[in-house]
Amino acid sequence: MLSSRRQVLITISQLIAAGGLTACGGAETNSQGHNSNASVSLEAGKESNLQLLAGVAYDLFPFDDLDPMLYVTIAQRVLDLDNPAVTEALVMLQENNGSTPWLEADETQRIELLSMLEQGAFFSTMRATAIEVLFRNPEVFELLGYGGSAIEQGGYINRGFADITWLPEGK
Repeated sequence: MLSSRRQVLITISQLIAAGGLTACGGAETNSQGHNSNASVSLEAGKESNLQLLAGVAYDLFPFDDLDPMLYVTIAQRVLDLDNPAVTEALVMLQENNGSTPWLEADETQRIELLSMLEQGAFFSTMRATAIEVLFRNPEVFELLGYGGSAIEQGGYINRGFADITWLPEGK
């Protein structure tokens, strides 16, 4: 399990770094020459907000078999909301985690931090966004054994769900 978590972290970091480098080519820069996109931090040794939120999304819904890009998508959508609760939570998580990347921190510590945020707007936003991104994705359907929406496939009756032989006769 630890090696798969580490692999998810590595893959998320690589995806974000590649996306960040691509974004730097066409992104606006401020007067000091830094990328103005607040969601991508390419500062050496510092975890970006995107990486941290992708790690949080993974902790909320840890599917090792999913494409890590789904977790990056969740993180980017949350950042795009420009929600003050998210900004506050990011500051708190970064202060409590120090320089350790989120998924490399002790799992107990991560759970404690998320538990402190569980009743707030940040956690609600993360959970709702993760549910929307993950559970509308056909890759997740396959992982969970869900065949997808029945409407597009002729309804449940035409898909074998009318077979109710398990009910006693006459009921």
